[in-house]
Amino acid sequence: MKDIIVKNLDKNINLYVIPDKKFKTVYISYCFHRDLDDNYTYNALVPAILKRGCEGYEDQKKIGTYLEEQYGALFDVGVQKRGERQILRFTMDLVNEDFVGKDGLLAQALYFLNRIITKPVLEGSMFKSDYVNQERENLKNRILAMINDKMQYSMERCIQEMCRGEKYARYVLGSIDDLASLDPEKLFDVYKDIIKTSPLDIFIVGDVDAEKVATLVNNSLDLERSQIKLIPETMIKKIGLKRREVVERMDVSQAKLNIGFRTNVSVNQDEYFPLVLYSGILGGGPHSKLFINVREKSSLAYYAFARLEKHKGLMLIGSGIDPKNYEQTLDIIMEQVEDIKHGRISDTEFTASVNAITTSLRAAKDDQGQLVDYYLGNAVTEARYTLEDFISEIQKVKPEDVVDVSRKVKVDTVYLLSPEEGDAGR
Repeated sequence: MKDIIVKNLDKNINLYVIPDKKFKTVYISYCFHRDLDDNYTYNALVPAILKRGCEGYEDQKKIGTYLEEQYGALFDVGVQKRGERQILRFTMDLVNEDFVGKDGLLAQALYFLNRIITKPVLEGSMFKSDYVNQERENLKNRILAMINDKMQYSMERCIQEMCRGEKYARYVLGSIDDLASLDPEKLFDVYKDIIKTSPLDIFIVGDVDAEKVATLVNNSLDLERSQIKLIPETMIKKIGLKRREVVERMDVSQAKLNIGFRTNVSVNQDEYFPLVLYSGILGGGPHSKLFINVREKSSLAYYAFARLEKHKGLMLIGSGIDPKNYEQTLDIIMEQVEDIKHGRISDTEFTASVNAITTSLRAAKDDQGQLVDYYLGNAVTEARYTLEDFISEIQKVKPEDVVDVSRKVKVDTVYLLSPEEGDAGR
């Protein structure tokens, strides 16, 4: 890779340094990889508890004071789903010390992150109970709040129906039932397991020297590590079953129609690049077939888009519709899918999709968080494409390649979130 330097540190830790002089801050992200197994709710809760405080910075006020002293550094935690794994992230964004004429800011930030991760506030041999109870309630509220965003809720429900019986059906933030029966002792055991056995990738982006960064990271870490777990590969279900239709009724005014497809293409196959273009042509923006034919010409949808879940081999179409137009909208959406299979792609649709994807990828080079997201995806899949490599591969794709890959994409599940009364559904 030309624009990223990869170093294997002690204790089975991978360091990814992306040196770039245009950035005025240094962005750090520690990413612990976990299997999306039965402990997924516990995994999701741990970063929120660790964020509350550590030895020396026992509460949010002390952490806030420290961050202010570091010229307004930002600190956050998060949980992401990448295929059938959870990524627990601890992130800092701080001013480059060269701009303020003060040495040691990066070293201090790395020591702070190490302390947050390894020295939590304890009561006896477990997490502080107030922090556990408060963050459990916060996480419960975040899970429940998903239902207020009907677009997100309907997409998540489509995935759950489509991937029933697969680990991917689990919601990244966990389950309400698991939180209700939370075992504090088990929670602390899961935390210790995260530190000891999880694959760990550390990303640092900014105007930095890779050798110096590697030394600072090694010096700051005192993680207790043991045998690192091998996370199972995400199951890419390669099938083309008869399509299943699910209607869920709720008190909504606007129905949500979501369609889940199995792409039968994994992210490391050469066919993935035509698949990205296929998704773009179908529903990637105002130039796309869904936008023009479903939203603009037919006025059947308030929005209509397609996106890939690349780590799981899925494509999802989302749309907001009048419930009485369900059958007509579904038919027109599927017509767009069939059109591509039969080679009906205009020069404008193809060129606009190439340009939109290329522009989006180039914009990612100017955003430290997006850069980390991209290369974290590479780390998950063991891909070796830099952003420039990816752009180059997209620009090599021909329309006939898109047509070929479109024929591998099979509809799996149609999910409709519909008002409680009405005639939606077949």
